[in-house]
Amino acid sequence: MQRRIIAAFAVATLLFVPGTPAFATTDAQSQTTSAGWCEERQPSGRYYYRHGTHWDCVVPGAFCSKAQRRQYGYSMRAAAHTKRYKCVRYPSNTWHWKRV
Repeated sequence: MQRRIIAAFAVATLLFVPGTPAFATTDAQSQTTSAGWCEERQPSGRYYYRHGTHWDCVVPGAFCSKAQRRQYGYSMRAAAHTKRYKCVRYPSNTWHWKRV
């Protein structure tokens, strides 16, 4: 009896919680809002690109390519040149974009 009450309460709670359910599948690109200049795919097939001495449209926490190691970049999810990142090596011997 108590299990049924708890189960009914859980179902009722889920009906009144706003937002997208955790099990819903959506496109990863639609989940992230990017600046207008970052929406166009580059000839390399990527959305980030080299601009002078830095990289534009990088994704914070994403892996870095060999060409990007120890370089600076700016986030694709912020206004132009507001959030600066650097490609650094983590203790796991992998390279990621990290906030400076």
